[in-house]
Amino acid sequence: MATVAHDVHTAYLIDVKADWLRHLKNDILEPVAAAALAHPVLKEIEAGRLPKDKFARMMANLCWVITGFPEYVSALAAGCPKNDHAVKAALLENAYIERDHPFLLAQAVNALGGPGDAILEGPDWVSFQFDPYIHMLRMVLEGYVFHRPWIEGMAATAVGVESVVPAVFGRIGEAAVKHYGLAEEDAEWFRIHGGEVEMEHGNEGLRVLEKYVPADDINAQRACIAGASLVANAIGTGLFDAVARW
Repeated sequence: MATVAHDVHTAYLIDVKADWLRHLKNDILEPVAAAALAHPVLKEIEAGRLPKDKFARMMANLCWVITGFPEYVSALAAGCPKNDHAVKAALLENAYIERDHPFLLAQAVNALGGPGDAILEGPDWVSFQFDPYIHMLRMVLEGYVFHRPWIEGMAATAVGVESVVPAVFGRIGEAAVKHYGLAEEDAEWFRIHGGEVEMEHGNEGLRVLEKYVPADDINAQRACIAGASLVANAIGTGLFDAVARW
């Protein structure tokens, strides 16, 4: 079982050498994680004060997005330079792991009283009343993965998502068990996403950026920063901002 990080925020992220990556890590990813942990909605969840129907709705919306993640990571693996066997193998392994994650989160959504099975079974546009915010997030992810250069897709997903998620969702899972009646056996998705495997996925994304973005390609650097920043903010605080508007 994955080990959940406690009170470390983003200390699990590796040190990076390039100035632009240090900027991304120190000035964007770490502050986003800190802002997420301090967000009033997360505080309400941790205290059990957010109504259960809103909590279930939040996780159902997230489930609607992550049903696509096995495909997204597979697409990134396919786009990886052919002879970079180490990175391609890591992405393929990640895609294999991701195949179970929609089912695990749907299990949690079902247990919270939400429509997890309906989200899994689809079709996407009629089986679930998704929030407009989560629709925009999903389209952003699909745009980066399927329509932008491969390295930008890596920045948006492997870094933008997986560098921030471990700091936040382990805590949410603990609150789900403590305050919202989620059984331990239904909380596996949270344990995984607050644990060491997910942390390593984010670090692998940083390593790939450091390897493939040239030191003199300022445009590529800024494009990757933009993608990672957009998605990290969307996952780290934008989701909670959306819940606060409900």
